[in-house]
Amino acid sequence: MEKQILVIATFLVMIGLFSTPAFAQQFEDLDYKIRGGELISFEIDEDNAILNILVEARARGELIITLPRYLIDAKVGSEDIDFLVQVSGLQLISYDETSTPYDRTITIPFKRGNGEFQITGTHVFSQPPAAQITSEKSMDQVIQSELKTQIPDGQAKLMIFSNTDWSGAFQSSSFDYTEINGNSDDEVIFGCESSFGRQGVFGAKIKKLTQDGYLKIIVIQDQKVVAEGSTEDDFGEILINGNCVSGFNSSPTGGGCLIATATFGSEMSPQVQQLRELRDNSLLQTESGTLFMKTFNNFYYSFSPIIADYERENPVFKEAVKIVITPLLSSLSILNFVDMNSEAEVLGYGISLIILNGMMYVGIPIVAVVGIRRIL
Repeated sequence: MEKQILVIATFLVMIGLFSTPAFAQQFEDLDYKIRGGELISFEIDEDNAILNILVEARARGELIITLPRYLIDAKVGSEDIDFLVQVSGLQLISYDETSTPYDRTITIPFKRGNGEFQITGTHVFSQPPAAQITSEKSMDQVIQSELKTQIPDGQAKLMIFSNTDWSGAFQSSSFDYTEINGNSDDEVIFGCESSFGRQGVFGAKIKKLTQDGYLKIIVIQDQKVVAEGSTEDDFGEILINGNCVSGFNSSPTGGGCLIATATFGSEMSPQVQQLRELRDNSLLQTESGTLFMKTFNNFYYSFSPIIADYERENPVFKEAVKIVITPLLSSLSILNFVDMNSEAEVLGYGISLIILNGMMYVGIPIVAVVGIRRIL
């Protein structure tokens, strides 16, 4: 009996010696941050596509964990769907997430005493595919190198990464519809420029012609990635589009409306289009309007990038900015219904709007405060 116990104990120790390093290595591969507790362990349930996480929650906090797509993912076809996230058996109604073609980072809030987290996807993998990781690393190196290369102003580069047959087309507002195809990596430089008073746009649609393999496309302009997409689905298709960033954005008197763009989500939103048309079709058509825009831009761009970046990081602040600037946009819309063909008209309407907005943003709050103080 003692020999049997000794054999069993030795067997269990051997299992621990062989399995623990592998498990620890897999655990180290996950990038995470935790506040208010300690992450103890995790395990993959391959049959049910679940990542089980054990946490020692000492206080209210959050777990921010990056999930490689080669480990666990949630998709319907080629489209991402939400993971099912449970904390101590209770499903989270919503959670914050950021995603890339290679991973998805989610933030899981928890309370003291919560210990078991479950992240359910549509599929999991027990081991990362080595070939995919290698290709991703090489793609990243190529992309980073391209971002350091200066592309001539008014042009953009379409980069295609693939290990299989593909076919498609691309076009921009300054470049004709062009068909392309291949069976490996490729790149094309094309015209993508915004002219005075006109926002340039581009688009590309490329499809895998096989079941196996991968396809990734990106567009680089002004040393920035302005659009990207990827797929590994059977005969998967990628459609991307975006705005050209040269010309219009680099104009000294016609810079982008950073705060409005961040507030309403796109340079093509009606509110941003309204501001752009007012500037290009009215203000910049007169000397006084052009002088005003130069002076205004020097002031505006000293703080607008900071506010725009904070809007993207903080949805509550974004909504607050939207409430604040909506009256201003409404007052500016009046100018769409009047003629400003002379210096006198531009100055007259401009001064009138300054007074109107001064009353809305300064006068009304002062009157309200004085009225409340009198009542109290």
